Amino acid sequence: MLTKRKTTAGKWLVYVGLWIFAAGFAFSEFNGLESMSDFLESASVPLIINGLLMIILSNFFNKKGSDISS
Repeated sequence: MLTKRKTTAGKWLVYVGLWIFAAGFAFSEFNGLESMSDFLESASVPLIINGLLMIILSNFFNKKGSDISS
């Protein structure tokens, strides 16, 4: 329902951004796993930020008003 108003590029940005955010959150120290490597913990913050930026940028890829109704 929410993706009807987005272009194809906007849909891709949302889905890929959501997966990148989820991967970054899974590797972060917020979930309480102790056996994570230092590389994954240090890579988690940039993954979370990039995922959020992609989701925010997808809001600028909207269809025009006449294209939404069809």
